Amino acid sequence: MYTITSEKHSFEFRLDAPPVLHVQPGEVVRFETSPDPAEKLFAAGEDWLAQLDVHRLNAVTGPVFIEGVEPGDTVTIEILEIETAGWGWGMFTPRGGLLGHTMVEPLLRRMPITDGLVWISEALTVPVRPMIGCLGLAPESGTSSSLAPIFPWGGNLDLIQMTVGSTALFPAQVAGGLFSLGDLHAAMGDAEGTSVSIECAGAATVRLGVRKGLRLQTPRIETADRLYTVGIGERGDYGSAKRHAANLMFDYLTEERLLTPEDAYLLFSAAVDITFGGPAGTIALASVPLAVLAERESRMRA
Repeated sequence: MYTITSEKHSFEFRLDAPPVLHVQPGEVVRFETSPDPAEKLFAAGEDWLAQLDVHRLNAVTGPVFIEGVEPGDTVTIEILEIETAGWGWGMFTPRGGLLGHTMVEPLLRRMPITDGLVWISEALTVPVRPMIGCLGLAPESGTSSSLAPIFPWGGNLDLIQMTVGSTALFPAQVAGGLFSLGDLHAAMGDAEGTSVSIECAGAATVRLGVRKGLRLQTPRIETADRLYTVGIGERGDYGSAKRHAANLMFDYLTEERLLTPEDAYLLFSAAVDITFGGPAGTIALASVPLAVLAERESRMRA
């Protein structure tokens, strides 16, 4: 296993970033993530809001060059372990997120993480449910922000499905993929309604791979029981994101799982869920239970 330390970070995905590591498909890499952005806010004391630069919050560690990856391939990231630091943090900024109108004073709070719990206050805890907020590949040209918007090759997705046991898939734009990750969360509600979660530093261990012949338009997620397609819409147009996710799911069912259009449509009606992603982009997810598809294929082989 390789380890990339947290000082090898940036705040964007970029084509011209020199790789910090070259690996073969199937190798395991541990990415340490930087506490520096949060530490600088706490060091500023009462002036933290004046020091806040949201474009310098989501530090991503990397990039890693995966040998054999070419544009048009699919890069796979199997999430094996997520370690959190001993503390996390959250904040409130006026007009931030869905509840940006609810409080008068800005808030920045450090929260201990012990015994599998995040201590929001002395009496209020939530279980640690770690996930990776920001992960992706380099663009074909130029740079992509680690904050916003969301790109077909990744970014600040903020999806609770990006956790241990899941495999994320991204369409490669450049040779080697140039994969980076960061923005770990100790706990987050689905879709990150306040535009911030229990943020934390730590480390994520992943197995990097490639699938030749699978050409994706946008990220995809595989979990033990569901497959998710990710639709990306015009800014603020969640209807277009839902349609995009739905069309990608229909294509998956008919082209990869070989359902007839009629069966795919009716299965979609019966079992496909539509949910929303994080606030950094206008994204929606369509997911299907894999057991239904496996049972169908078993019957067809019988």
